Amino acid sequence: MRTFRCISCGHQFDVEDKKPTGLKCPKCLSRFVELVSGTPLKGKQWGSKSYSVK
Repeated sequence: MRTFRCISCGHQFDVEDKKPTGLKCPKCLSRFVELVSGTPLKGKQWGSKSYSVK
């Protein structure tokens, strides 16, 4: 079980450990959510860069 918090409205909600597709806040339907607890989703974090700086 993972717990997410909506960045827009602050609502916290739980999602089962299945692969979440189209993860949105059930209250305001915003797609901008952050992981509060649970195992991280696969992929890069928002702040990571996809290029190298020399």
